[in-house]
Amino acid sequence: MDLNKISNFIKTKRKELGITQDELAEKLFVTEKAISRWETGRGTPDISLLLPLAKELNIDVSELLNGEENKKNKNNVEQLLEYNEITKSNKYNFHFKLTIIFYVLSILTFLFYLKFEYDPNIEINYFIRLLIIIFSSIFVIIGNKIYSNNYVEKIKDKKKVSKLSHVIVFIYYVILLFNMVIFARYNSINSYNLIPFNSIIDILKHGTIYSIIINIFGNLLVFMPLEYFLIELFNVKKISINLILSFVIILIIELFQFIFKVGVLDIDDLILCTFGMMIFYIIYNKFKR
Repeated sequence: MDLNKISNFIKTKRKELGITQDELAEKLFVTEKAISRWETGRGTPDISLLLPLAKELNIDVSELLNGEENKKNKNNVEQLLEYNEITKSNKYNFHFKLTIIFYVLSILTFLFYLKFEYDPNIEINYFIRLLIIIFSSIFVIIGNKIYSNNYVEKIKDKKKVSKLSHVIVFIYYVILLFNMVIFARYNSINSYNLIPFNSIIDILKHGTIYSIIINIFGNLLVFMPLEYFLIELFNVKKISINLILSFVIILIIELFQFIFKVGVLDIDDLILCTFGMMIFYIIYNKFKR
């Protein structure tokens, strides 16, 4: 069985029918890139797509597997078994190994973060911790992108791979968030501020540049990724529901910090964090259109 012959045959039959790669992809519910890979020999159709592909090209499955018309020297079962073995051996190529490398890099980077976070003998800057998590997330996204582009053909399966990326990055983010606002804090005094903008004005008047960045801009930015996950992962699209959820989530965190003495119950934090999430919602939806 010659895979190059099959790829050329797919391209020839598609052109004979006068349909584009995009039109064929739409009929098969796959991406245009998948059709391009099949026709250039950089990939092969999944075995579940052989029958619908042959149907769209007006040929028999055996003809598709032989790479030419009117040649049926083997039964379909034998051909399918041979095709399955050949495509399986080609699956674990450079792109597959590259996907594994990026997943390993992501896991190792995240483990480094955990070591830095929970080892009391290691002092590491807040922004460096954030940067480590960003790299862990980027590695996952790149790995899934490579896998999706080279091994996933059906549109519904691509959506699943994309969702997997979101889920993994969300887990990373939640762990980072809990460490930032709860686990990594040590406080033994119940303190609170219920006067709006009191803390903000005090920091602006008496705080250093670093404290202003951490307390004001940090609170504005830190929960913006959560708003992204509410929109994309949990499909919360309406601004009114987003506003309520944002407010409730931040309020619960502030109350938790106060009750368990791991932070200050500050209405200004509630204002800044919720405001930051709403800013992200507006900007994200504006550029997404």
